[in-house]
Amino acid sequence: MWTWRHRAWGARRRRRGLRARLTRMFALVAVLAVVLTTVLTVGATFRVLAQFNPEVGTGATWDAAAWQQVASGAGRSIVRSAVQAAFLSALLAIFVAGFVTRQLTRPLARLADGAERLRAGDRRVQLPIPPRQDELRDLTATFNDLTLSLARQEAWRRGLVADIAHDLRTPLAVLRSEIEAMQDGVQPLDGAALTRLHGEVLLLARLVTDLRTLSLAESGVLSLEPRPLDGGEALRGLAEAYSVRAAEVGVTLSVHAPAPLPLYADPDRLRQALGNVMDNALRYAAPGPVELSARQDADGTHLSIRDHGPGFRPDDLARAFERFYRADASRTRDPQGRASSGLGLAIARALVEAQGGQLAARNHPGGGAEFTLRLPSDGGKIQRIKNGN
Repeated sequence: MWTWRHRAWGARRRRRGLRARLTRMFALVAVLAVVLTTVLTVGATFRVLAQFNPEVGTGATWDAAAWQQVASGAGRSIVRSAVQAAFLSALLAIFVAGFVTRQLTRPLARLADGAERLRAGDRRVQLPIPPRQDELRDLTATFNDLTLSLARQEAWRRGLVADIAHDLRTPLAVLRSEIEAMQDGVQPLDGAALTRLHGEVLLLARLVTDLRTLSLAESGVLSLEPRPLDGGEALRGLAEAYSVRAAEVGVTLSVHAPAPLPLYADPDRLRQALGNVMDNALRYAAPGPVELSARQDADGTHLSIRDHGPGFRPDDLARAFERFYRADASRTRDPQGRASSGLGLAIARALVEAQGGQLAARNHPGGGAEFTLRLPSDGGKIQRIKNGN
């Protein structure tokens, strides 16, 4: 049904398109030129014939000179009418061509002006949409969509640079102040001071590593080695790896995963994505329970991590996977003091999508936030992504 409607819509668009307009205009000019030439030429012919009517049936005879004179006059009259018809047809064609050209070049001139403004750096230029349903309207609408996309990307780029600068400046400022205090003798150079310095260095290293991982994943050049895995085993391994940290901050972990639940993913990247989501749960849900569950349907295998924390505010939910975005700006560290780069959820989504899956977030009806990773049950989808399909 969709295909039939799509083709019918395309056929209607072609009938109303620019090519159809030009065809109708040229056909109209040709028809008017033929009609004009025919009317003037036939009219001249009838006027010439009317000159012979008084002589018809009178029995008068025509000598050669008289006949030559009448024929010459008739020829000049017909030629004059034909020239007039050609001249008027040319004027009509020029008028119609000027009108059509004006209608066509006006939106094209706007597009050229808009492209020049875009080249000069104006990312918010918007052009008026032509009223006719044709290719020029589609081209103008596409140009407007392009400028809006460029404006969003420019704003995102500026925000990203500002966020990176901010996240780099904080640990660098701490390092500088600590080192200067040690140089001035205000702060002793002991094990505690070196531990603080080491922690800030680790934060810088993690930020750089996270940025590189995110860039590789989003550009499609991340090295992946997918293999068949069991979703239940992946969640049980995650719970075991985080059991000590969870206990330290008062979080209880539970796993609900019937076996087997096959999925196809890179084990290291899957562990990294799940770990980033778990870090987020420990940061915002402690103390309280965190539930890990798995299920399977026709779309693939679903791995969910649900906490019983405050959940998302409406604005926060829409921005959950933005780079450097934190729902609570003051929570730059987890309850154990581990620093966060602000890229964990963005990296998790990029890693999941690179493997043909999806990562979604929502407020659970029973309270708290829930993240669900959907991954393919076999390797067919990943292979299609590698092939560009």
